Amino acid sequence: MTDPVLSVTDLSIRMQGAPTDLVDGLSFDLMPGETLCVVGESGCGKSLTALALMGLLPTPPLRLTGGSARFAGRDLFAMSAPERRQIRGGDMAMIFQEPMTSLNPALRIGEQIAESVRRHSGASRDAARQRALEMLERVRIPAPHKRLDEYPHQLSGGMRQRAMIAMALANDPSVLIADEPTTALDVTIQAQILDLMRALQQQSRTALILITHDLGVVAEMADKVLVMYAGRAVEAGPAASIFRDPQHPYTIGLMSSMPSLGTRTDRLVTIPGVVPPPNALPDGCRFAARCPFADAACAAKPAFDMLGDGHGVACWHAPIEQTRSPAPAMGAIA
Repeated sequence: MTDPVLSVTDLSIRMQGAPTDLVDGLSFDLMPGETLCVVGESGCGKSLTALALMGLLPTPPLRLTGGSARFAGRDLFAMSAPERRQIRGGDMAMIFQEPMTSLNPALRIGEQIAESVRRHSGASRDAARQRALEMLERVRIPAPHKRLDEYPHQLSGGMRQRAMIAMALANDPSVLIADEPTTALDVTIQAQILDLMRALQQQSRTALILITHDLGVVAEMADKVLVMYAGRAVEAGPAASIFRDPQHPYTIGLMSSMPSLGTRTDRLVTIPGVVPPPNALPDGCRFAARCPFADAACAAKPAFDMLGDGHGVACWHAPIEQTRSPAPAMGAIA
């Protein structure tokens, strides 16, 4: 079998002065050419995980408290700063949520892409500029020769995101992390960007970690899904298995809250309550206060158990079908 291109084990991150970890014992494997979608509410630790993997975690106030991330047989967290800089932007790259705040407003688009190429490949200035033009053509930016010498503010939101993708893929990375890359875009441009990322990934066999809160995007893009809640993995497995048979009450709530096309006869389901604040995270199941199945067992942290076919869940009551009936009584909105 092919080895994972990235293997994360027991990743834990804590904020200075906090009593508990914001990301607590996160583990997953990423295979070559695979798309892993990381799903969860804002503040669940998705972006913190991405920043830690890229070596961009602001330290202080945040710090790693445990875990490892093995890339090409080496632990990313044990590397020196120069070694991480060599990997970042080369073997591993990241697309940020808002390109207007990630691109340098004082440099032309072509210069920014060419700088990354020269840094990691040692190409000449002319060769790097040619590579930048080639990448703009690959991401289907209109009039790429013109855009090469334009500044970020002269591009639309969709073109800026395409430029970010071009920069991220310019050095043919083995792993690409995309942190909600379509959130700030309208629906039509979102679809174009997702189609583009899928096509480029198929061409290069790049492994993709796609961070999102949009289950429609997950259904379209994911090979595997990792559901996070309050810093912990609560469910993970093949996308088809997660959508067909969600086992964690939080995942069930997320699935049930999705609007559908056509005439709606029932109210949309909502999950009552709120995510616990970072300074008051419980020791046991962090979803217990919002869960209709919670009982005394949930005062202890549930283990992440495999149910079969790569589908795992951290819940004392899984398999959920055997727990009780009727289905969980979530809230609803008109």
